[in-house]
Amino acid sequence: MEACENNHMEVVLYLLRAGASTMQKDVEGFTCLHLAAKSGHYKIVEHLLSTGLIDINCQDDGGWTPMIWATEYKHADQVKLLLSKGADCSIRDKVGLNMFEILCRRIKC
Repeated sequence: MEACENNHMEVVLYLLRAGASTMQKDVEGFTCLHLAAKSGHYKIVEHLLSTGLIDINCQDDGGWTPMIWATEYKHADQVKLLLSKGADCSIRDKVGLNMFEILCRRIKC
């Protein structure tokens, strides 16, 4: 997970070849995809999605998906990538808000 969060692509590739799980969660419920999306590491997000071994709509402990994190941190290229790969924008977090509602609160709609 640390390799995904810190943009260490070679380590990510090595670990995946060695059989590392893409769905392991940390103490906050983050997967590798959450961490890469939140940190803005496009190439890692792209590679994780290309493996087919990851749930694009996985939710962390707060109910946030990688799409919500990419939106929160204004990573437009990742938002486009996640959308093109089928990310669901209607998923609600633990408070009951979806990505659009969270975005509207941030920009004071």
